[in-house]
Amino acid sequence: MFHVKHFYLQHYISISFYTAIFLLLTILYVIMFHVKHTQKTQVNYQQLLDLLFNESQLYNLTGLKNKEDMQLKHIEDSLILSGYIQGRFSQTSTILDLGTGAGFPGLIVALENPDIKLCLIDSTAKKINFVNKVIDLYNIKNATAVCDRVENFALKSSYAFDILIARSLARLDILLEYAAPLLKTNGHLLAMKSEQLEDELCIAAIVQDKLGFVLNQTYEYSLALQKRYILDFQKLKESTIKLPRSNGLASSKPLSGRK
Repeated sequence: MFHVKHFYLQHYISISFYTAIFLLLTILYVIMFHVKHTQKTQVNYQQLLDLLFNESQLYNLTGLKNKEDMQLKHIEDSLILSGYIQGRFSQTSTILDLGTGAGFPGLIVALENPDIKLCLIDSTAKKINFVNKVIDLYNIKNATAVCDRVENFALKSSYAFDILIARSLARLDILLEYAAPLLKTNGHLLAMKSEQLEDELCIAAIVQDKLGFVLNQTYEYSLALQKRYILDFQKLKESTIKLPRSNGLASSKPLSGRK
C-alpha cells in the first residue's frame, strides 16, 4: 500500500513539475512575443501622417499637398508592398529602399516587419533628416537612413541586400542598373509602378539579361480605383557590365540606349 501511494505521489510530483515548466515557457513566450511586436503596434499612422504633413509644409518633403493623398499614396500604398513582402520573403531579409524620399515605403515596411533590417537611402539631405527624425521618434530599431547617391553607396555596399524596393524613382531599365551591384545573387528588385507599363517593360527587356535579371512576377492591385503593379525582378547572375558607372550616367546615358 505504501509503495502504491509512493508511486502516485512521485507521478503527481512529476506531472506538476512538467506542468510548471510548461507554464513558465508559455509565460516567457508571451513576454518575448509582446516585446518583439511592441515596435509594430506603437505607431499611430495618423500621427505619422500629421507629422509628415506639417514637416512637408515647412520643408517641401513630398509633392503631395493634402493629407488624403498622403494617406493613400504614402501609407496605404506602402502597406500593400509590406504585405507582398510578408507573404513571400524571409523575415530576416535585408532591404534597401532606394530613393526613399520622405521615407516611403521603407518606414512602413520597417514598422510592419520588425525583424527585417532596412536601409533607406536618398540624396536629398532634408528628406533623410525627416526620416531620421521619424526613426528616432518611434524608436525604429531595424531601420537606418543614409544620405548619398546610389552610385557612391553601391561602391561601399556591393551585393549587400536581399531585396531592393523602389517607388516612383526611375524607369525600369535604370532601376535594374541601380539594383544590380547592390543585390545579392537571387535577390529581388521590387519596383512599384502605375499604369502604362508596356513601354517600360520593352525598354527593360533590352538590358535585363545583361544585368542578370528576369521578371519573376507582376503583382497587380488597385489603389483608389487605379491599377498599380509591383514588378518583382530576380537577379539570377552577375552583370556582364562593370557597375556602378559614374554618377548620373544611368539616367543620362541609359544602357538601353533609350532616352
